[in-house]
Amino acid sequence: MCAEQAKQGNEWGLAATGISSGGKVSRRGFLKGAGVLATVGVGIGLAGCGSSPALETPAGGTGAGGGSGNGKVAADFAIAAVPVAEAGEPAKECDYLVLGAGNCGMLSAAHAGELGLKTIVLEKNSVTGGSSVGTEVTMAFDDCKIFQEYKYGNADPNVINVTEGRPTGTPNDIYTYFMMHNSWAANAELVSNYIANNHRPHDFLYEHGARPMMILPSLDAPTGGIMYQGQGIGVFEIMQAAAEEYGVEIITEAPATALVVDGDGAVVGVMADLGGASSFIKAKAVFVGTGGFSNNADMIEALIPGYGPIAWKNDFILKHDGDGIRMMLGVGAAASDNRLAQPAASGVEGAAWESSVDKAAREPYLWVNKVGRRLGNEKWTTMDTTFKVGIKENDYTYFNVIDTKAAQRMQEQPFMTGARTVLGNNDAIPTMIADLDDAATTGIIYKGETLDELAQAAGIDAAALKETVDRYNEMANAGNDTEFYKDPAFLIPIEQGPFYAFKMIPAWYSTLCGVKIDGKIRVLNGDDKPIGGLFAGGLDSGEFYKDNYNHGFSGGCSGYSYFTGFFAADNAAEHIKSL
Repeated sequence: MCAEQAKQGNEWGLAATGISSGGKVSRRGFLKGAGVLATVGVGIGLAGCGSSPALETPAGGTGAGGGSGNGKVAADFAIAAVPVAEAGEPAKECDYLVLGAGNCGMLSAAHAGELGLKTIVLEKNSVTGGSSVGTEVTMAFDDCKIFQEYKYGNADPNVINVTEGRPTGTPNDIYTYFMMHNSWAANAELVSNYIANNHRPHDFLYEHGARPMMILPSLDAPTGGIMYQGQGIGVFEIMQAAAEEYGVEIITEAPATALVVDGDGAVVGVMADLGGASSFIKAKAVFVGTGGFSNNADMIEALIPGYGPIAWKNDFILKHDGDGIRMMLGVGAAASDNRLAQPAASGVEGAAWESSVDKAAREPYLWVNKVGRRLGNEKWTTMDTTFKVGIKENDYTYFNVIDTKAAQRMQEQPFMTGARTVLGNNDAIPTMIADLDDAATTGIIYKGETLDELAQAAGIDAAALKETVDRYNEMANAGNDTEFYKDPAFLIPIEQGPFYAFKMIPAWYSTLCGVKIDGKIRVLNGDDKPIGGLFAGGLDSGEFYKDNYNHGFSGGCSGYSYFTGFFAADNAAEHIKSL
């Protein structure tokens, strides 16, 4: 799985952007790719960004998917800290040093600059922006200025407002919803601070020129969201402009290589590659927001075994190799004990996103595993459903079975299941049957004139599949799903051959399992005590998502990224005052 990620990324739609997976990428090329993404709808409907489980898989144990790792644990990936006595004379000095120039890091730097902190940002890539290209909607509540002005005052009639005046929930509503979806295991102070401060990054962005193009509710949570003009890239440009306005120094192609600590174990800067030379950058506080380890095959194999191909984000042109997490582990940071993935909708390997095959595969017909057993209510509303149906299977896959009548319906009627992205559509595809037949010929999907032939082609237990289909059709014809209670409107019999089966693979976006932080975004050691001068956010931090990344809580990952970066600057400023 891991060794083939880049190849799979191209198969899943990377080629459509025109962005190469190797070499340096210019800012212009980066933005061009983002524009193509908006056009083809690569991303996730109503969602923010990123995925995965834990950094504490025991040696020889299993990850959330149940697969065996390579025996390594988080500590095996640690990059040793450098004692300040061995760091040499500082090449640069600052109050606040930010590692990573994506959403999380750049917003943290901009706010730190606003607070009057002398701030430096190090970015190891040749361009800034990180995974902002993958951001669509960011979570927001009624207390932010945009909602107050655009939702209630309707200051700009051109802004698409699909909330229709529906308020978001109270802080208690939001807190309870989120904590229940994480079995009350998330850090309570962190969640509470997120709710209380969610409006502040949005207000900062709004005051610095960010404007909404759409205001919308979450799928099923008592929250709302904002899609900004230019989406993630548009928002990021506002962040970077603000950082530059406040005098932040941004250095690209400057990878940090190790954290530097004093005699008490507090972080006092980093070693970094500046122009090819190993240099000490001295700082009073360091914030790590380097984007997780989506491109580190060894860490993926060891810590989240069993997960399918990574869904398209920006990771294929970035270096999200877990170095930020590894450096923090090297100063004694505790690994977060997450056991989950931030899922993307399952899809068919080799089928481009939003293609006819991709859309057909997501229609709510009949989900079975390789032994022919039905797996649940197929009418999903968020991609969590399709991901988790597959990830709990021994081979991490399942099949969606349809018949020719279903394919004919897709040629003539709108699709029943929502588009994979906010910008997608559910329009009928007149060439659907021909497209499915072509896909079967090339081996992307399976086809059989009879159920027995289909089962043989797909590797499904034939007798069990027939029994499952017979039972399913009986319930569908009666209009009552007595097994999994599917809405009768989507309970459609599968009777007319030829039949088709889509092998569904649970894809994911980016890792979420970083180091342990507290409610003030401070990195904790194994004794749950803050490591002096060290803060971490976004995909490098844990303790926010524990049991579940719920896409019904729409825009949560980008919202969390904005919050941790912004709020870390507040707490770093307090730390610096105390020195």
